[in-house]
Amino acid sequence: MAKQSGLGVRLYAAGYDLSGDANALNNMGYSQAMLDVTSLQDSAMSRIAGLSDGTLSVNGWFEATSDHAVWTSNSGKLPSAEQVVVVGFGTALGDACIGMNAKQASYNVTRAPGAAIATVAEYQSTAGQQLDFGVLLTTGPKQTDASATDSTSVDQGAGTSAGAVGYIEAMSIGSGSATVKIQSSTNNTVWSDLITFTAVTAQTSERLAVTGTVNRYVRVITSGTFTNLVFVVGFARL
Repeated sequence: MAKQSGLGVRLYAAGYDLSGDANALNNMGYSQAMLDVTSLQDSAMSRIAGLSDGTLSVNGWFEATSDHAVWTSNSGKLPSAEQVVVVGFGTALGDACIGMNAKQASYNVTRAPGAAIATVAEYQSTAGQQLDFGVLLTTGPKQTDASATDSTSVDQGAGTSAGAVGYIEAMSIGSGSATVKIQSSTNNTVWSDLITFTAVTAQTSERLAVTGTVNRYVRVITSGTFTNLVFVVGFARL
């Protein structure tokens, strides 16, 4: 497998593109509790796997703009609502990405001598979910559909049977209402709907999961009467 640089990494959360404010991503991955089940007769520790968790720490630069509402509210408190977070490890169709439903655990501001004002925000996964590792189904950094569009498919080599999860980060829409779907196909010709996101009429984000068969090819399509939908879609097999 080819190694990859950090160029082109993008961060999206709650319908915001935070890539211009963030400068580093840390602790992005899983952890798993190990439960001690050592007995009297054991001569070494014995453990079983317990609850898993997902985390993401974001280093950034402080800027008093509306984008920072996703990190801290005007009241000075952390946002309490769940946020859909997507990290793209590139901006091209089929590039790797991760996604998570998360709540923000912390937000800290630092001013060091001779440096700009820096921030650190930490996300922790919620709702019994970890991080999902998948691929981007949009071209980027953000895809703009001026009207209904069938995007190019991604060939994932083979179908699977354990379901999938889809993520959407919709930054804006010019007018109207757009329906965004993820479809799958066995032959890249005949398509069936797999995931249908809530209709987009304004800035929004969402994570949806499905069970069952997911065919080899996947793509995203948009339909409806709308103009200039700016969005990112990530997809992961389970």
